[in-house]
Amino acid sequence: VGFGLVTAAILALAAVAVSLQVSVTNFINFAYGDYLTFGAYIAWMFTRAGVPLVIALLISGAVTGVMAVIIHLLVFKRFMRRNVRPVTLLIAGLGVSFIVENGMIVVWGAEPRRFSTTLGNSMHIGPFILTPGDMIIIAASAVLLVGLHSLLSYTKFGKSLRATSNNLDLAQASGIDVDRVVSLTWFIVGVLTAGAGVALVLEEGSLEPITGFNELFIIFGAVILGGVGRPYGAMLGALIV
Repeated sequence: VGFGLVTAAILALAAVAVSLQVSVTNFINFAYGDYLTFGAYIAWMFTRAGVPLVIALLISGAVTGVMAVIIHLLVFKRFMRRNVRPVTLLIAGLGVSFIVENGMIVVWGAEPRRFSTTLGNSMHIGPFILTPGDMIIIAASAVLLVGLHSLLSYTKFGKSLRATSNNLDLAQASGIDVDRVVSLTWFIVGVLTAGAGVALVLEEGSLEPITGFNELFIIFGAVILGGVGRPYGAMLGALIV
C-alpha cells in the first residue's frame, strides 16, 4: 500500500495532465509519454551541470510546457482547424512521438541515465516502508494537485478552461479567448508532465528514451477509469490503479 501511494502520486500528476488536455482538445495525445521523458531529461541535464534538483525541476517544467505549446501550434492546431477526424489526430500524435523520442536519442543517446540524487534510505512509518524521497514525492504531488484545484475553481482562467471544456463554440461566442485557454492548458500539461517524469525516474532509478512511453498505457488506464476529460476522476483513477 505504501508503494502504491507513491505510484499513485506520480500517476495522478500524469493522468490529470492528460485529462486536462483531452478536456479542451477532445483527443488523446500519444506523444504524451515522450513529453514525460523529455521533462526528465531536461532536469537530468541541469542536475548534471550542478543545478539543485528543485531548480532543475522548475526549469524542466517551463521548458516542457513551452515545447508542448509549440507542438500544439505547429501540429495539432492545424489539424483541429480543419475539423479532421479524431483518428487523424491520434496518428499525428504518434508521429510527434517518434520525432520527440528519436530526437532525445540523437541528443542524449540511448543508454540509461541516472540522477545523482537518491530517494534516501527506507524507513518504517507506521505499517509502511517509505524513503524520505517517497514522502517528498507524495507531498509535492499533493501540493501541485491542490494548486491545480484552486486554479480551476477560483480563477478567471480556471472558469474559462471549464467553459471551453464544456462547449468550445459557446465559450468562444461568450467572448472567451479559446486559443489562449488551450495554449495555457498545454503549458500546464507540460509542467505537470515534467514533475511526473522526474518523480518516475527517481522512483525507478534509470532514465531511457522509452521510459515515458512504457508508462503511457498505465496512465491512460487511470484516465479512462476516472472518466476521460475529468481531472478529479483521473486522481481517483490513479489511486485505484
